[in-house]
Amino acid sequence: MIRAALTVVAPWALAAVVGALLWTWTPLVGPAARYARLESDRDAKAAAAKAWEAHARGWMASFLAAEGIRRDERQNSRMATDQLAAQCDARVAQARQSSRVIERIVTKEPTYDETRCPVRSLVDPGELRRALQPAD
Repeated sequence: MIRAALTVVAPWALAAVVGALLWTWTPLVGPAARYARLESDRDAKAAAAKAWEAHARGWMASFLAAEGIRRDERQNSRMATDQLAAQCDARVAQARQSSRVIERIVTKEPTYDETRCPVRSLVDPGELRRALQPAD
């Protein structure tokens, strides 16, 4: 009787053992399939992360290069502005000096003759030259 029961149950037990082995180790179904999918997902995400990191490093390099160019342009513009300010200051100083000489010519007290009339006189050419083009 036990032998008869074993012969009836044995194929089913064998099928269960084979099924369990297939379930465990076959890459199409079961835990092995899940592990294989997880590994492929992990590999894909690692590759994507490396690609994004390379992209970010490239962006950072271009950003730093742009900042270097911007720093150089800012320095050049400051130097140009300082140079223009110095030229402007020189022209203002020259105009002020010219204005002083012109003021001296204009406010010069005229000489009078015996009838108390102002005597006409010419402006000294050197003084006029200094008024129009003052020396630094």
